[in-house]
Amino acid sequence: MKTFVDFWIQLITNVETFAEDKWNEIKEEAVEDSKDFLTAVKDDVQRWISLLSEGKLSSADLLWLIKGKRDQAEFLLLTEKGLAKPDLDKFFEGLLETILSTAFKLII
Repeated sequence: MKTFVDFWIQLITNVETFAEDKWNEIKEEAVEDSKDFLTAVKDDVQRWISLLSEGKLSSADLLWLIKGKRDQAEFLLLTEKGLAKPDLDKFFEGLLETILSTAFKLII
């Protein structure tokens, strides 16, 4: 198992790749909004990743917990760029997938 710091560094890298691959035309805004969201929920994510690595939390639990933080994701820059709610939802789902895939590659 890697440390949370290793996970966090890889997660930021993966978020940047996700933004570039899927949202290239608004990459900078996507990365900045993602980092803002991740910073806002970092303490919770650290606790949940620890529980996941200990087998005390399932992947479904982790997904549910992170989705519960959706209200903290304001995505201000993406909204300013004109992204409609369905696109913002699609972006958030992609961000969730990035978080989960990073967790499973590094933690488990």
